[in-house]
Amino acid sequence: MKSLNSMSETLFCHCCRIYHPRDEMCRYLTRHGYRWRCRRSIEAAQGSIAERDAFGRQQTQINRDLARQRAKRLFLSMQERRLLL
Repeated sequence: MKSLNSMSETLFCHCCRIYHPRDEMCRYLTRHGYRWRCRRSIEAAQGSIAERDAFGRQQTQINRDLARQRAKRLFLSMQERRLLL
């Protein structure tokens, strides 16, 4: 879990759904108002269709790996609590 100090130094990217350092982020106008996006996602969106698809597949795999890691940590902490009872 991130500390409050590190949370203020990072921003949530609404494109790739993860936190990035503030210096890698840009405000991006959407139909819902301004959102934060990482420069990497903005540059990927300007590429060809094949490049955008490759970026999307790569980001999907990153998100899946992060979700698995979080689930594993949660499962292990639940197991530890059961052992204490």
